[in-house]
Amino acid sequence: MAFARTAIRYNSVGLFLTDSPAYQPKSKDTKFVNRVQSTTISVDIDRQNVKQIGSDEFLARKIIKNGNINIDVDYLLTDGYEEDILGLNICPPSVYYDKNQDAIPVEPEYSGTIYNGLEEDKNLFFMIGEEPFDLTGYANRPSGFSGLDLLSIGNCFIKNYSVSASVGDFAKASVSLQASDIIQGCVGSGEAGFVWREITEFLTALLLQIDESDEDFILFEDEGKILFEEADQIQEVGGARNPALNLAEGGTVSDSGFLFNPYLYHSPINAILPGGITVKIKNLTMGGPLLEDMEGACVNAEANIQSFDISVPFEREDLEGFGSMHVYGRKMKYPQIGTLSLSLLSSAFGAGKFSDLLCEDTEYEVEIEMSHSCQLSCIKDKEENKRLVFNINNAKFDSYSFSNSIGSISTVDCNFSFGMSKNNGLFASGTFQDNKSRPCYRYIPRPEII
Repeated sequence: MAFARTAIRYNSVGLFLTDSPAYQPKSKDTKFVNRVQSTTISVDIDRQNVKQIGSDEFLARKIIKNGNINIDVDYLLTDGYEEDILGLNICPPSVYYDKNQDAIPVEPEYSGTIYNGLEEDKNLFFMIGEEPFDLTGYANRPSGFSGLDLLSIGNCFIKNYSVSASVGDFAKASVSLQASDIIQGCVGSGEAGFVWREITEFLTALLLQIDESDEDFILFEDEGKILFEEADQIQEVGGARNPALNLAEGGTVSDSGFLFNPYLYHSPINAILPGGITVKIKNLTMGGPLLEDMEGACVNAEANIQSFDISVPFEREDLEGFGSMHVYGRKMKYPQIGTLSLSLLSSAFGAGKFSDLLCEDTEYEVEIEMSHSCQLSCIKDKEENKRLVFNINNAKFDSYSFSNSIGSISTVDCNFSFGMSKNNGLFASGTFQDNKSRPCYRYIPRPEII
């Protein structure tokens, strides 16, 4: 008996991403986005109202270009894997494991900011399973994900990426994307598309033919070639149609598809706890709050940071032209401005004058380390627990505000901005690529009772 869906619950939905470019991705595989907390998908139509003299009615209300499809996703930070499948530039881990699996700290070799080598233009799949079941468990069924509802969203480009954390909560990331097309279908149905494989692939395997480009591979007696039509090819069930448009060719529709057999990555950590977050920044020189211990201050103190928020825009120029209702590209603009906000409790202030800012405009280096801390203690985090690191190399002080009221502790809000390009701004390092061998558990049967 089939289950009737009375509501869409969080355990029955999931997000999946493909490689880029969306129209012809490097790989047909899809990847599950872990730790997603919320998703919003919206569609807006851009119309132009046509009027004429002599009438008080609209002559027409025409759609003048492709609608705006916007996706907002919030997820918990782990080890940089999600950032990697989004297409951001993530540096390899800062820890190497020797043959004895002992951790050896190494300096991260950044290859540019998260902008550098940006893998844009991806497909996103929003899948809905049956109500009483966990979606990730479908991978173990004989029929896989076949038969499930699917929203296929093509040509996704990042518009904004932000990271935030606060005391008493997990570290989170938010990403906004803009897309070109959306298709509603069912995995494995004709409308959602099938995946085809040429039968010659099987013939070459059966005949152990090594040189597949050999001119006399299979010939008729008159030396004519055997051609295989689509009807003679093999259709694989469980396919999903490619929702991407060929933007460079005026928005033509793709006739390719995906065999929906997604890769499920299992991170060694569940989420980043507040106790595993360390923020390092130089002291303000304008008489502001002390962010670290400083000799010579009236009162030596360390600021207790309560929250931080990093926001990086991906401002783009939509390229439009005659002959198509679709944009034929969404080009990144350089440079751009990112922002950093800190909220903290401070018990001391540094010496200095605000007017000195005109002559002593300093660039600050900010480092935020996120570790997998499994002990509630003040012991220094081990290098092998460091999962995700963010670095800003050119932060500029913008403002700070101090507030104090009866019945509450004084708080200070600091705001910085930084230039973003391929070589300066926000850098990131993750550990999902580390070489640490995972433990292998072997089943040992219990001894029989005599």
